[in-house]
Amino acid sequence: MSETWLGLKLVTDIEDCSKKTIRRRIRSGYYTNVQYVSLPNGGGKNGTQPEIALSCLSEAAQAAYYKRIQAQSARPGADDTKNQSSVAGAPTILGAGIVCPGLADWQNEIAAARYDLVSDYIKVKEQAKKLKKSRARTKRGPKVSLCRAAKDFVAAYNTGVTHPDLYAILDKVSKKTIENWALKLKRSKFDLAALAPKYGQHVKGRRKVTDAEMEHLLKFALSPNHLRIAQVVRFAKRVMDKEGVPSPSSEATLRRALLDWKEQNLDRWVFCRRGEKALDDHVLPYIERDASQLEVGDVLVADGHTLNFQVINPFTGRPGRATWLVFYDWSSRYPAGWYIMFAENIQCIHAALRRAVLNLGKTPKAVLLDNGKAFKARVFTQSPPDLEQAGVRGLYARLGIKTFFAWPYNAKAKPVERFFGTANELERLLPSYIGNSIPDKPAYLRRNEKLHKKLHNPYVPTIQQADTIIRAWVDEEYSSRPHRGLNGACPADIWQAGKGPGVDAAGLQYLMMTMTEPKPVRRNGVNILGINYYDEALYGYRKAVRVRYDMLDMESVLIYTEDGTEFICEARPMQKVHPLARLTGNPLDLEAVKQHIQTKRRLKRSTEAEARQSATEIGPWNFPEASAPAQELTRGEIEHIEQQAARTKVVSLEERRGEPDMPLWEGDAYERLIQRRAGGEELSRDEQIMMDAFEQTSQYAMLQEYYVELEMSLAEQAQAEN
Repeated sequence: MSETWLGLKLVTDIEDCSKKTIRRRIRSGYYTNVQYVSLPNGGGKNGTQPEIALSCLSEAAQAAYYKRIQAQSARPGADDTKNQSSVAGAPTILGAGIVCPGLADWQNEIAAARYDLVSDYIKVKEQAKKLKKSRARTKRGPKVSLCRAAKDFVAAYNTGVTHPDLYAILDKVSKKTIENWALKLKRSKFDLAALAPKYGQHVKGRRKVTDAEMEHLLKFALSPNHLRIAQVVRFAKRVMDKEGVPSPSSEATLRRALLDWKEQNLDRWVFCRRGEKALDDHVLPYIERDASQLEVGDVLVADGHTLNFQVINPFTGRPGRATWLVFYDWSSRYPAGWYIMFAENIQCIHAALRRAVLNLGKTPKAVLLDNGKAFKARVFTQSPPDLEQAGVRGLYARLGIKTFFAWPYNAKAKPVERFFGTANELERLLPSYIGNSIPDKPAYLRRNEKLHKKLHNPYVPTIQQADTIIRAWVDEEYSSRPHRGLNGACPADIWQAGKGPGVDAAGLQYLMMTMTEPKPVRRNGVNILGINYYDEALYGYRKAVRVRYDMLDMESVLIYTEDGTEFICEARPMQKVHPLARLTGNPLDLEAVKQHIQTKRRLKRSTEAEARQSATEIGPWNFPEASAPAQELTRGEIEHIEQQAARTKVVSLEERRGEPDMPLWEGDAYERLIQRRAGGEELSRDEQIMMDAFEQTSQYAMLQEYYVELEMSLAEQAQAEN
């Protein structure tokens, strides 16, 4: 290898001495290999400049030279061609540490630590050597031993005080080890790679596992029965023993070899053991979608989630797990609308979309639907839709919404799945929480947990209460917290900024839930979930009707004809009144009774008016007026009338006052007294006692509504006459 020559200035820097000292050493023969080169511009002694061979410098100077080259090569654009020469095999520095090609990080780290330790070791020996020569020349001071200086350096290092960083990497070393490192470094021209550890380099990752052993291992490991690793190794060993196949490797070696094969062939491992879906979920690359390109309302993602807490079933009155169907806005990560139901059907899905559109304030451009049975119905894909299955016209095409379906069993395609995971925090706060899996169920549902069952709160919300709870959690908790997928923004802020001006609720009536069977109309309207819904448009109507309603908003229902095509009315719940409003004297109770009476009277008058208008003669004949002859009563009829009069004779009213029951015919007398009082006639004392006594009877309680209506009617009539 060609010699490396160093200029006078560079030698003074790495030797840490003056030019005068270097020239004196050249004259004394200290440097054994020196050459003189001519300078282009003259200068120096006789126009020449001395250059010193790198090999004749001290070990400390050579180490300083190579460190200088490495440091300069680490700086981009470093160029010092005047004072240095490139050294073949010199290590390169990348970033903050020295990196040698072909070595692992841990090898580079150890090699760099050894390099620094050897450099300091050589420097100490050089200083001791100089001091020894100085003492020998001047014959002053104690003798200096190179061996003692080296031993002291190693002893000080092994305490961990002088070089704590190097000690943390290399731990304790001996003087002989450092000498070996120094020799390797000098022979390699101070190449850092020479100090890298070599243990495990030739056998790392290679085991003495035969092809036959690996074949038998994979035969069991790639079985879809999903055998455990220990079972695979044990069964493979047993089969090879029966077949006479030599198996020199131990079970631990076979286990490590199989795990290494798994890491290198994870696709085959997962597909053979767990199937195609697991391969898609855990190995195959996934598509990264940029939701920031969407605007609020562009795409709604729909999916259902079985709630992990119990809700009262409105049809059976028993607690059960309902399905929470959500239309989720992809852009803002906000649940636009939802519906809680006990069966995933077309009507409930439409009702959830209706609520989402009303909350959004505009019609979404597209809806990404689940691949479930209800979502995959023909009603979403046909134009026109199947009315027998859907019960409505137009459906999503009527709103101009495009429908898309997610891949089957592919939760990654629906971002709403992640929202359901977040909503589990709400489910855990409810007393009726039952867990999202068998190991997760609360203590009160486990066996022999008597105290927990006794302390458990039995509260189970209704569907309406569950809807209110979810709404409060979404508005107050979920939507107001920063979302990582929105770069720290809150879903509520983006949702409110992107909402539309509003839509016509009447145009979305056909999306409300529809009864699957016709409902009969009775005197008090249509009964839905035990509540009578009535409107005056149903007065006198007795044909079956279909009802559309939102189970989460039961303030009114929509009544349609039996075929579901013609709208009849919007019915509201019948208001129940106090059984004896005059007893309480509450103005609200009295007003409710009054309103009911006025409604009945108005409907009755309308029927009478229509009857008068439709009254006609049954024929063209005119009958002459004739008075019917008076009929004489027989003796038997006269006796019968006298017996009836004697039987119904009443005693003094003073004696009858306050009795609990009176004959039913007393009601006729009470009615006549009401008419006389309404006409302005003053009643006698006995007549007033009779009215007070009758008002305390059970007959009066049953006919109270009739008497109140009668008295009000007579009072209005008398007022009109006056």
